[in-house]
Amino acid sequence: MAREFMDDEMMRWEAYVSGGQPGGRKAARIYFLSLDSPLARARYVPHESRSVATAERELRAMSEDDLRELLAASALND
Repeated sequence: MAREFMDDEMMRWEAYVSGGQPGGRKAARIYFLSLDSPLARARYVPHESRSVATAERELRAMSEDDLRELLAASALND
């Protein structure tokens, strides 16, 4: 499940959840992809639950303001 939203500079973003092994270093991350700059590196924030299912439920319920806050706190994908 993915969500599209715009940041404060009117750039379009897609947010989605992905994750590796529960409890692993890459477990349950919310990723952000720029739809206006497809060559830009993805960004992410780890989800505190470390559970993909929980992160997806919460992503569905987030407001666009919540998504913009997470994007601002995100790191470049490694």
